[in-house]
Amino acid sequence: MKKTTAFVMTASLATSAFIGFSPVAPAHAMSKSAVEQSVPQGPTTALNTIYELAHKGQMPYYAKGFKIGVQTKKDVHHKLGNPYPETGQSSFDLYHAEMGNPGFAFHYDAKGKIDEIRYFGTNVEKETNIGGMTPSLLKKQLGQADSVSTIPQTKEKKYVYRTGDYELEFIVGHDPDISQQKLTVLHINLVKADS
Repeated sequence: MKKTTAFVMTASLATSAFIGFSPVAPAHAMSKSAVEQSVPQGPTTALNTIYELAHKGQMPYYAKGFKIGVQTKKDVHHKLGNPYPETGQSSFDLYHAEMGNPGFAFHYDAKGKIDEIRYFGTNVEKETNIGGMTPSLLKKQLGQADSVSTIPQTKEKKYVYRTGDYELEFIVGHDPDISQQKLTVLHINLVKADS
């Protein structure tokens, strides 16, 4: 089993900080202090929170409450406001990380329901969030990945962890804002697991 007692305690404490948080403004327009209060400091805490919610088909922070296969594009737009304008290169609704706000992207199936949520972390002090997540931290906290592959176009590594009916895909590479020598998580995808 991949969960440890420390993970359960850390995740439980981290999750308690999120109860009651419900943004009333579009996510990309929220004040820095409102979001910073909900984003845990430290890559281990963030990782454990993300892993725990992935079992429910959800992601944390202002994306909490959106579940893969349940909520729709209309629900996302209603809660978070309009996404940043599409560039034509992506079929995702993008909510940029800015001023300490975490960044997310949502993809939808043919019926308009969420089928993928991507988490990009925060742009401010990356090392205290997603930028501090390394392959060794993933292994220490979550155990051995269910699969590891290389993305041909980017040469980045994809570490996949099954979480019940869902999968977390940790995309790992070099972030020029952190360290060229250190492999770190660049973004995290939550998708429905293949049956």
